[in-house]
This record gives sequence, C-alpha cells and structure tokens, in this order.
Amino acid sequence: MLLQDYDRHGRTWALDPRTGLVSPGSGRCHGFVHVSDEATAALYADPSDGEPALWLQYRQRRWNCATVMAHQSPGPNGTRRFTVEDARGTALELLYPAPDPGPFDPTYDWIDAEGDDFFLWAAGRLRDANADTTARTTLLSHFRAGFLPA
Repeated sequence: MLLQDYDRHGRTWALDPRTGLVSPGSGRCHGFVHVSDEATAALYADPSDGEPALWLQYRQRRWNCATVMAHQSPGPNGTRRFTVEDARGTALELLYPAPDPGPFDPTYDWIDAEGDDFFLWAAGRLRDANADTTARTTLLSHFRAGFLPA
C-alpha cells in the first residue's frame, strides 16, 4: 500500500497492512501515513479491496472506518489524547505530546494545527460515521483512485 508521508510531503512509503511496517516506496498514493519512532499510523483506502473501505491503522492494528469513530482532545500537561471507539468501546487510546508549533506566530490557526498533527486530522475525518458521509465518500473515492505525492 503506497502512502504519502503526512509530515514530510514528497516522501512516499509502502505500508504492509499486516505488520504496520513501512519501507520507502514510490508511485500513486492511496492515503497518508504518520511515521514516528514509536509507531506508524495511517488512514488509507486499498484499491484492491472488493468492498471499498477507508482503513485506519495504528501499528499492526487496523479498523474499517465505517465501524469506528475517532476523537482527539487536549490531555494533561500539554499532551493530546486520540481515541478510537468501536461497537465494544474504546479500541485505542493514545496519549502523545502536542506538536511544537515553534516560535509564536499570530497567523498560526486551526489549519496549521491540523497540518502539524496527523491524529487531529484523522479525528476530523472520522469523528462521526453518520454525520459526514459525503466527506468520507469523497475521501474514499480520492484515496482509491490514488494521487501523486505533493
């Protein structure tokens, strides 16, 4: 699965969905991946799936986005909390440090914050499975068709 690096535009990774491991790749991308020292996280569509689906993956765990909701909120001591909820309850809870926006910038707004934080961006797309089906359908269509890395 070829995915564009969310944090380093122009870089492409090949994700093995079974293991969650990535290796350098090239070609049309089918979603985005956040690669860190701790883990790999991705939001993508597999164009070879018989039934089209958006997938959220963290390490080797993955969820069909039609069956989960994701939330992101401020945590204690400058951290952020990303949770994935499925029919049984909380499937993933991740505390991580908030990205450092650098020196004070009065023009830094929510778009910049989302661009600096993969989990904030993913939660915005997966907040409520029923509320924003048009946005999910558009994202699924875009990811299945593939796009060239920016």
